[in-house]
Amino acid sequence: RALHSRFAEMSSSQSVFATLPPITCGALTTATTMYPVDLLRALKMSAAAEGVSKGTGELVKDFHARHGLKGFVSQGVLPEMLRATYMRVLKFFLFPITHKAVFGTPENKGSAMTKAVAGGLASLPEGFTIQPIEVSKIALQLDKENKFKNKGSLVIKEIMATRGWTGLFIGYFGIQYRQTSWTAAYFASLQFFSQQAKKVVPQDQVMVQNLMGGFAAGMFGAVFNTPGDVIRSSQQKAILASAPVKHPFSAGLCVSGVTSFFDMGNQIFKTKGFGGLYMGFGFKALHLGGSGALLAMLIPAFKGLFGVK
Repeated sequence: RALHSRFAEMSSSQSVFATLPPITCGALTTATTMYPVDLLRALKMSAAAEGVSKGTGELVKDFHARHGLKGFVSQGVLPEMLRATYMRVLKFFLFPITHKAVFGTPENKGSAMTKAVAGGLASLPEGFTIQPIEVSKIALQLDKENKFKNKGSLVIKEIMATRGWTGLFIGYFGIQYRQTSWTAAYFASLQFFSQQAKKVVPQDQVMVQNLMGGFAAGMFGAVFNTPGDVIRSSQQKAILASAPVKHPFSAGLCVSGVTSFFDMGNQIFKTKGFGGLYMGFGFKALHLGGSGALLAMLIPAFKGLFGVK
């Protein structure tokens, strides 16, 4: 009680940085809880991208054979905890700041459109900075021969040696599209879905209302970002399977990254149809819906605990 009173007393004079502790606690709890689902999603999407048709049980069995039982809680877990916590903290911290800076009003008074724009802008630093971690996470989770010994540093070291620093940004446009589309859709729709939840959940169960609203908003965002993730993973796989070449940074390299993204999307559409762009959507929707639900419930709860508005 004394700790809560202290935080409450401080919050009236604290800057926006006062929101960082509760946001971080909520993001870290979410990342830890959702990691097993993220691992299954990665396995499903990897198999689909390779054209392998396997059930969840068979994929889990294969993963266990390669990495053992401890692999389910250790394989790529550190990069995932770092990436997931960092990106969620960044988006939830920057979103209200961006909305206020761009539109001059708090986010709770904004429209769906202003929230979408603010969310999209707030995701730009996130997409750029998580890219090397994303490469490390994917390589570790899908490391069939345990080549990297669950060390993201070995992944980055090899890419730097064979492809240069620009190699860490293979598939960047897809990563940015994935982050921006989900963030924009989530913040734009969260209030609407939360209001719908209030119609079916008793008034005194605010945490349940937030949980349901966040889950629906998270799944809604997955509809938009899944194609980008599918294309990006296929694009990265094709490039990384080719002979390594060190490309110096240039405007042409950036443009080629964008054009190759759309070329890959067109190729997937022609060979597998529209459904091909939504490979692994079930697990992805579950993962993002669950993440959105936990964040919508936990961050307000932690803010209340810390006495932060």
